[in-house]
Amino acid sequence: MAMSIAENRAVRLAHAEAHAALHGLALTPLRRQVYAAIVASERPIGAYELLEALAPQRGRMPPTTVYRALDFLLAHGFVHRIESKNAFVACCEIGVPHRSQFLMCDGCGATVEIPGDDLADQLSHSAPAHGFEVHRQVIELSGLCALCAHAARSAGGPA
Repeated sequence: MAMSIAENRAVRLAHAEAHAALHGLALTPLRRQVYAAIVASERPIGAYELLEALAPQRGRMPPTTVYRALDFLLAHGFVHRIESKNAFVACCEIGVPHRSQFLMCDGCGATVEIPGDDLADQLSHSAPAHGFEVHRQVIELSGLCALCAHAARSAGGPA
């Protein structure tokens, strides 16, 4: 039986808390709230959207407060930064070293993380043949998710 969205969010939060406790990481109330807001988002969420989402719980905060929480979450692998959108998504495998690719829907904004060291290794290993030294690798693919592609086909538009 599949988990509900609420159950999935609760499992992800519990996993993040367990990972933080196991590694002696301070998942402060603010960091937890930022992480929870990212997990709850159906798409990549930016820092200013996070400020708005947290306002009912925390009141008005300076952007630097959220950016510091995001820096912590990024540094410890709780979230990924979607470069093309300057936004963040929750990592699908906290505590498991991996490199990911992201499928991003141009219609609804849904983003799926696909861990895949094989593709990352292939790209990294081919770069030196071209005289290129890789420092950082980001792979983001944009298109339409299955639901948006179906809706576009049904409406007679290109999928």
